[in-house]
Amino acid sequence: MKTLKNIGWYSLTFLSFLMVYSFIQGVGLEAMKMGAPEYVAVPIYVLLAGIFTFVTYKWYKTGTVTIENTALNKYIWLPALVLVLVIVAQNFLPNDPSVNQQMLEQMTHNQPLFSFFMIVVFAPLTEELTFRGMLARYVFPQQDNIKQTALFLIVSTIIFALVHFPGTPQQFLVYGSLGLSLGLAYVSKGGLAYSIALHALNNLIGFLMILML
Repeated sequence: MKTLKNIGWYSLTFLSFLMVYSFIQGVGLEAMKMGAPEYVAVPIYVLLAGIFTFVTYKWYKTGTVTIENTALNKYIWLPALVLVLVIVAQNFLPNDPSVNQQMLEQMTHNQPLFSFFMIVVFAPLTEELTFRGMLARYVFPQQDNIKQTALFLIVSTIIFALVHFPGTPQQFLVYGSLGLSLGLAYVSKGGLAYSIALHALNNLIGFLMILML
């Protein structure tokens, strides 16, 4: 019964990300469509997104997560290695951008300042809170063996991949591999700082590559 209740609470956090945070993004984008310059729309977005992130973080901190040391979180360098391998592997895969990626590329060229805050700053913060932190806080709070940690990694990887709307197996593999590296970062430190930093680094690299195209 407690497990179902916790899944319900996590579902609420997931929906808040999909609905509330998406609404916040939409406010900024709609303001620019109506003619507002970026220096007006960006502060509005940063303020609202900052409030959402702060509230979600305080919510996350109301619980505790226990992660025992296992082979999956023993090596601090493993998440970074997986991320590097994902980035390198993408250069050898056929060009197959998802709908999500195409939208971000267009937005980056049209509204670079807004896109920077959305992609490099708030995407890592909100997504790591939702797909790693809150998932662990409610559904996997006691990772006292390797099976529990492995299950957390599998579930968080799948959710992360699906929420980016992959249209092909290759797209799912790319997003899933990225999600795995971020999940490993979370369990290796038992907190969000490492996964947020890796996520931000990955998104910054992607953001700069889009600008240089």
